[in-house]
Amino acid sequence: MDLKELEPVRLAVVRSTIVRLRFTYSDLLTTIKGYDGIPHFFENNLYAPANKEERDNALENLYEKLKTVAGKAMTDSIHQIILLNKITDSLDFDTARIVIENNLMDDGTIRQESLYAAIGEVGRYEDRREQIRMVGETLRFFFSLSKLPMVKLIMAPIKVAASMVGATSLVDTMEAGYGLSSKIKDLNPFIEAFQDRENRLVTKLEDGQKYSYSDGI
Repeated sequence: MDLKELEPVRLAVVRSTIVRLRFTYSDLLTTIKGYDGIPHFFENNLYAPANKEERDNALENLYEKLKTVAGKAMTDSIHQIILLNKITDSLDFDTARIVIENNLMDDGTIRQESLYAAIGEVGRYEDRREQIRMVGETLRFFFSLSKLPMVKLIMAPIKVAASMVGATSLVDTMEAGYGLSSKIKDLNPFIEAFQDRENRLVTKLEDGQKYSYSDGI
């Protein structure tokens, strides 16, 4: 089964993941100013951007271009976003295959229990842990970016490089991350909770233990 056939199911995996994220982190999302925008950012910028095909085709070219126009720390952070996109897509496509093989989707929707079962069937637990780590680092990068003085000047050469290789979608992701973070006083409580809860669920799935809504994914 090729990726185009899998894409609608991958998007269903993303939607189910966001439903779980909203529930698992409701204690934070509903009480800390600015956190309510996090699920939308995850869904529309990290997991399922509208112009995904353009992004995938252009990101590596952008990374090579950025080496000549941005500092090492900025380039390394952007490269991590590229790697996060790749590992997330790979895990979601593998999960989508399991969903199809086991008929786990009902009318375009994947129930939470079915999502957990599919993730457990995929395995790849070390990749899951690496994904969790990179999400945390990427969120920290966006938060630090939002606190930089003259950030528009810093972003200018990155925008030029992105336009030259057709990777404007990455700039959209960075600007969305900047916009989200600029409304948040401290992102660390979410990052720490995310990494703790997500890793606990991965360990439960790996050990064959029962899981619950309150665990991460």
